[in-house]
Amino acid sequence: MPWKYCLRDLAKVVAGKLQGDEHIEFTGVSIDTRTIQPGDVFFALPGNRVDGHQFVPEAFKKGAVAVVVSKDNGFPSICVRDTLQAIQKLARWHRTNIKSQVFAITGSCGKTTTKELISAVLAKKYKVVASRGNYNNELGCPLSLLQMDEDTDWGVIEMGAGKAGDIAELSAIAYPDESVITTIAPAHIERLGSLEGIAREKSNIAKCLPPWGYFYVNMDNPYCVSIGNRIIANRIYYGKKGDVRLKSVRKISLEEMEVEIEPVGKLRLPLCSSSLLSNFLLAVAVSLKHKIPIDEQTLAEAYYKAGRIKTYQVGHFTIIDDSYNANPASMKSALEYLQLTGVEGYRCAVLGDMLELGEESEKYHYLLGKQVGECGVDVLFLYGNYAQEVQRGALEAGVKSVTVCSNHDEIVNKIIEMLPPLSRILVKGSRGMTMEKVIQGLKEKIMNE
Repeated sequence: MPWKYCLRDLAKVVAGKLQGDEHIEFTGVSIDTRTIQPGDVFFALPGNRVDGHQFVPEAFKKGAVAVVVSKDNGFPSICVRDTLQAIQKLARWHRTNIKSQVFAITGSCGKTTTKELISAVLAKKYKVVASRGNYNNELGCPLSLLQMDEDTDWGVIEMGAGKAGDIAELSAIAYPDESVITTIAPAHIERLGSLEGIAREKSNIAKCLPPWGYFYVNMDNPYCVSIGNRIIANRIYYGKKGDVRLKSVRKISLEEMEVEIEPVGKLRLPLCSSSLLSNFLLAVAVSLKHKIPIDEQTLAEAYYKAGRIKTYQVGHFTIIDDSYNANPASMKSALEYLQLTGVEGYRCAVLGDMLELGEESEKYHYLLGKQVGECGVDVLFLYGNYAQEVQRGALEAGVKSVTVCSNHDEIVNKIIEMLPPLSRILVKGSRGMTMEKVIQGLKEKIMNE
């Protein structure tokens, strides 16, 4: 049953000044007039490019019953100091008003895949609401919680950390009953200082659990093990040892593996690399905890739904598009995938910088170059401030062709000039490197020839 609150409740929760009828009821919230629904309250959020306050009249035209603003206006409104904090306060209060439980997920990588797997598993028995896309920040998390209603059994909430304190703040809003840290690896080191700093930040998702809660411990990551040893909640262990244990792996095809997991036996999983297995072990652990039958098809469908790696043909080339983002762990996984693929031309990697690695940037880019060589890459194109470090590591590891490029267009031209037909090309880099422009440039260039 959809939730329903009145403006009096909202004004009290957000400590705002109400202008209008306090008895007016609302049944949802919106931050975007393009998707607003009749009966919503519109939160006018400031932004770098646009200010939500300029869309207040449009919100009422679309059916909003009131707005939450930080500037007085002539419409039915609640005026607060900070509209983002207001939506966070509402989400926290809403969380305490419903009987639903929350499964919270964080980690250096694999969060979205894990979210899809856990959601799919729980949905076989419960009504589930999950974070949309990668709605995992100080705004996305509250919006996801506000999608839950009285009929929701479980909310599966993804949490990301852009700076110190984020996970503690999001955990205080979500009050999770169960949680997991997928892994601790180099990502956002520039903001969090070190691997120890990352672990310290992520650990808040476990520390906030109640004594009757459950924390799922990745036994293959020493930081996760250490965190698990220091909390008061119940623990479920998974990995190469633990309650859910990986016994063996057998490659069936490029896109499929047979894994033997204790205590459930053999499963066929849609995996190209064993580096992704921990996500599935966790899903099995959740299935067993909640007495839900393990279904290979459910796991496969959830994995494909989450997958950001896309493979398609562009002219005579096969493109492996993993351009969405990158850190050392996800780079390793993508290169292993490229290594396992059959190819008649060259194996080529087009790599942009991994951002936010701080003082460790040069080291991790040099090690990336080493991994490129270990994974049998024939041709390497590089772009970014740390391209020289990757080049140094790659040449030492035996990569015969390494080209540093100054822009996306140069990469496109070099690919067409240097690669034979039937080559397979991995494209990857951090979000800020906009490596998808290489793929778009290739499409345009080849289509116009």
